[in-house]
Amino acid sequence: MLRIALTLAFVLAFALAFSTALTLTFSRAALADELTDELTNSVQAGTNNGFIWTEIASKKALVCELHQFSLCLAQLPDSARALLPLPASHYTQLLGKRGAMVLPLRHAQVAGVVLTDFKQLPSQQTINWGVGHFSLPLKRQAELTYWHELGHLYAIDALSQEGEVIKSQYQHEWLADLYLVWRIAVETQSTELAWQQYHRRNIAMMADSEFMSHWSVPVLAQVLALYSAEQLAGFSNFRQFYADVSVKLELQDQDTLSEFSSLIQRTFGAGTVQPLPGYMYWRKPKLGEYLKPTLIALMGQDAAKKWLAQQQMDGATGSDYF
Repeated sequence: MLRIALTLAFVLAFALAFSTALTLTFSRAALADELTDELTNSVQAGTNNGFIWTEIASKKALVCELHQFSLCLAQLPDSARALLPLPASHYTQLLGKRGAMVLPLRHAQVAGVVLTDFKQLPSQQTINWGVGHFSLPLKRQAELTYWHELGHLYAIDALSQEGEVIKSQYQHEWLADLYLVWRIAVETQSTELAWQQYHRRNIAMMADSEFMSHWSVPVLAQVLALYSAEQLAGFSNFRQFYADVSVKLELQDQDTLSEFSSLIQRTFGAGTVQPLPGYMYWRKPKLGEYLKPTLIALMGQDAAKKWLAQQQMDGATGSDYF
């Protein structure tokens, strides 16, 4: 019973950590060919039982549609179902307006459960701040969301192979995005959709600094600079990719992330009043480097460069601000 209670606490804490959702205009998104045929048929036509099993390294994960979640949970072996003792309605409430969420399990055969509601996924992401209103069209969101959620489970597996455990929500998110970038390269032979995820993370953070917990950009920037799509696809599995990239990454500590969060809030927040050119000046060049690709995608090259220069985020920031 103690083991069950501890596992439940882990699951609930993990799910609750991801309960915040962007306020966006949502539209129905259809799955494309890269998802399994079973899930495609289930989402588009409702012709099967609303669930599939998918491999997570040496384990499996159960993927459930929202409208069939109770029946889907019944597919779990009793020993795994006992780790989710609350009614199905409790977990569907945790999903809220998100397109998917994952419930990791500490089980010998079952890595976890992925709950999906793809009709909630956005077709675009928007942001409005002092210089105007901008939007980014989003492609293939069902696949990317699905792969990201699987990434949480693959990350747990990959770290366990190194004798490590995931220590924070932020680490969970950038690891899941790390898997997503690798999976995108394998499935599409391109990093275009990886850059889309990069832009999504930046825009979410610009719109609301509370999304710092999902701001994987400092990691994604390194990965996209270190590897081409061909190199990423050359790793036969995520464990292999993680073993290679993990020793190359330079990770930001919590103090640094907090400073970035404060600077972003000061720059884009609705409550910003007077300009403070010297505020967090030592973080401005790096933040400008992280934001530049996204600003170019939103505003165009010339406008983005002009705005970055106005904010002293173009690398020309002096050290005489205190």
